[in-house]
Amino acid sequence: MRAISEPAGRRSPGPAAQRAELAGPAGRDARGDAETVVQMRRALGRQLAAMRNRAGLSQWELAPLTGYSRSTLSDAELGRHRLRREFWLRCDGLLKADGCLVASYDRIETAAAVIRQRALSTAELARDQHASSPLQAVRPAPDPVDDNGRDPGGSLVAMEACPHCRKPIAVLVVPAAAGPGRRS
Repeated sequence: MRAISEPAGRRSPGPAAQRAELAGPAGRDARGDAETVVQMRRALGRQLAAMRNRAGLSQWELAPLTGYSRSTLSDAELGRHRLRREFWLRCDGLLKADGCLVASYDRIETAAAVIRQRALSTAELARDQHASSPLQAVRPAPDPVDDNGRDPGGSLVAMEACPHCRKPIAVLVVPAAAGPGRRS
């Protein structure tokens, strides 16, 4: 098996630097969080490539051993695709990584799940705040008056969001009719 050397003057980061790179920066907004996950996947891919190189394997040699194509292995090394845990388990075993690749994969997936949950919670909160905003009362159109010159209905028009499309709609609010047992 042949070893693929790295470019002159460039060394692969040590294990501590790789762990720090995989940890990613903390305290970002949603877009920054998503970018952090992308960067973590790229770092994991670089870690895979470095371990493959240290083992003296090319992508063409390692790919059939994993059961995946060379292009899938290449994409994993570039952090382009979110591959299943099974892929990382196979690579971890073949490269004798002692669980390092799988642990990194698990950290990334946990971070991605937290980000997805945070985004979902933020969207739900915004939707709930919008739905519970107070109705905007609109002065009703002049109602026809009865024979005595009084407003017979006492209705009110209010604006609220359509529950389906969220566009503003006018809602006619009519007081309960007086009947047997009811007082007006």
